[in-house]
Amino acid sequence: MKKLLLGLAIALPLAATATEVTDNFESGTNPNLWGWQNNDGGHAIIEMAGGNPGAWLDSGANYFSDHPNLTTVPPAGSALRAALDSGSLHSFSIALNRMPSHCFPMITETAMGSVELFDFHSDPGGALIEAHTTKGPTSTGLIRFSQWQHLQFPIPSDSTAPVPPGWELNAPPELNYTWQDLMQNVDGIAFFVLPPSQITFDSCWRLGADNLTVTYGDTTPVRKTTAPHTR
Repeated sequence: MKKLLLGLAIALPLAATATEVTDNFESGTNPNLWGWQNNDGGHAIIEMAGGNPGAWLDSGANYFSDHPNLTTVPPAGSALRAALDSGSLHSFSIALNRMPSHCFPMITETAMGSVELFDFHSDPGGALIEAHTTKGPTSTGLIRFSQWQHLQFPIPSDSTAPVPPGWELNAPPELNYTWQDLMQNVDGIAFFVLPPSQITFDSCWRLGADNLTVTYGDTTPVRKTTAPHTR
């Protein structure tokens, strides 16, 4: 006797439906306006070969900074602007090359790297509100010289804590500003070669960046349905 077995819908664990936004500079353009920042503005030289692979964003051989950082405030309508506006950031990653410079003084001390998310519009007094990681990247230890290496930083956008573990939030106390407030008001993102709290004297660097990737998106339940069959 044949019996028809109905398909069964089986609920599986939640799975992230993440979207990636990547800047790899292969087109020879820098649409999200990434720049190595210092007191005289942003340095952004696109080199078309030698990256990880192909094109990459060069700080220039004589990049002087007391706090070297790669920063963007992405323009309206860009894919990265949509990611930062989503409120559902998951991670930031970068391929970084820290190269010996040929100017003086050159910093050779250990570097760990850090990521900062900032909001410059929510405080009526104009203060910069920011949160940054305090534990360094998950995928490596020290930032070494003369090789491309991948650094990844989780961003726990769904955290309900005032500040999630591994992050520090700086905002005027009268605002009662929390991590979730920041997640809804991110204006830009920055990668620091040194932790944001570590200031050095103005020194000479040579830095390269490639494959700048932000992942974001909601989580949705994934369901698997067995196909009907007979026996």
